[in-house]
Formats: sequence, structure tokens, C-alpha cells
Amino acid sequence: MVKKILMVAFPLIMIGFCLYFSLSAYLTYREDYVEVYVASHNLSQRNRISDQDLEKRKLPKQYLSKDIFLDKEEILGKYVKLSCLIPKGAFFYKGFLQEDIKDLAHTLLRQGEVNYDIYVSEVKVNAGSLDVGMYVDLYLSVGSSHEKPESDLLIENCRITGLFDGQGKMIQSYDPDSKAVIISLALMKEDVSYLNKALMVGNISVIVNSTTYAVNSSSHLITDSEVFKYLQ
Repeated sequence: MVKKILMVAFPLIMIGFCLYFSLSAYLTYREDYVEVYVASHNLSQRNRISDQDLEKRKLPKQYLSKDIFLDKEEILGKYVKLSCLIPKGAFFYKGFLQEDIKDLAHTLLRQGEVNYDIYVSEVKVNAGSLDVGMYVDLYLSVGSSHEKPESDLLIENCRITGLFDGQGKMIQSYDPDSKAVIISLALMKEDVSYLNKALMVGNISVIVNSTTYAVNSSSHLITDSEVFKYLQ
């Protein structure tokens, strides 16, 4: 008789324990975990946040600080601040975002800079590896079959302010299938004429430099370059 009671009681006790721990886990999860949004890919300065930029996660409350946006509606439509980069999987901190910008194009430029558009077909470049906010160097190569060829760095730290397709539409980081036709670079105004001449006398190569995600840098014309003499 006792054996039969134990055979019936033991499973009931185990079921009771399972229900208890399941309920406890549910209550703990419901109360201590919250939904939070992180970047679905790298977001560079002046990117406007859309649904495609968001990825939902559930994390413990204690991991989250008060300066993180939790509400999706507080994130959508805002812009990544100048000189800020939000890596893939990172939180949306309040100090990294700002409200609507009246003139987006000009806010990407610093004092003395202008936007210079380079057509991919006119230079040597791997446009597929580029993104807005990166810094690149411009090398000039001159010479022909009758002359000694020369090649050297002409302008360094040119910041990419935009990548555009054949219809002039800006390419976003989450759109890897679009092919860049135009690369907009932030150049110092006084360097524009030299780059114009360089495109006429030789070939320009766009090279990603070792400080491609530096901040607060501006383009610099290398006047002691071996090829600068061709532009004077």
C-alpha cells in the first residue's frame, strides 16, 4: 500500500516542483528583463535612424543605464551626432542622437570644407569597401610610356560624407546591394583646384588609410609630394 502511494505521490511532487520553478522563472523574467533596441549594423554620423537600423533584445534591467533609449519611438527619426559612431549591437545612448537637422548636407562639413563629388568611373577605387564617415587618401599617378611614371600621396584624410547610386540616391549601410557611382568627400576649399588639375594630368587612386575612423580630422594637401610639381 505504501509503495503504491509513493508511486503516485512522487510524480505529483515532481510536477509540483516543476510548476513552481517554471512560475518563479517566468515572474523573474517578466519583472527583471526588459526589451531594448540595439543597432542592427554600424551607424555613422548623421545617419537618420529607421526601422532597418534597429534590432530588438531582451536584457536584465541592471545592465541598462538611464542614458539609454528604451522606447522605439524615441529613437526613430533621430540622427547620429557629428563625430559619433554607433557600432553594430550597441545601445542607442541619448548623448549620441539628436533631433531633425534642417540642412543635413552642410552639417557634415566643418569650417573651410566643401563637398567634392568623385565619380567612381574616373578613379581607381573599391567602392564596395567604403562607408560614410570613413577617411581615405588620394594618390596621384602621372606619366606615360614615354615618361618615367611617378606616384605619390596627394591629399590625405579625406572624409567620406556620402555614397550615391546612379540615380543620385544616398546609399545606406544596410543596403549592400546598391552600387556606389558617386563618392562625396569633404575637402578643404583651397585644395579643390589641385584635385581638379590632378584628375586632368593623371590617375587618382582612392585608398583607405590606417586611421579610417579617426574623428575631427580634415583633409591635408601634401605640397612636398613627388607629384605636386605637376599641379603648379
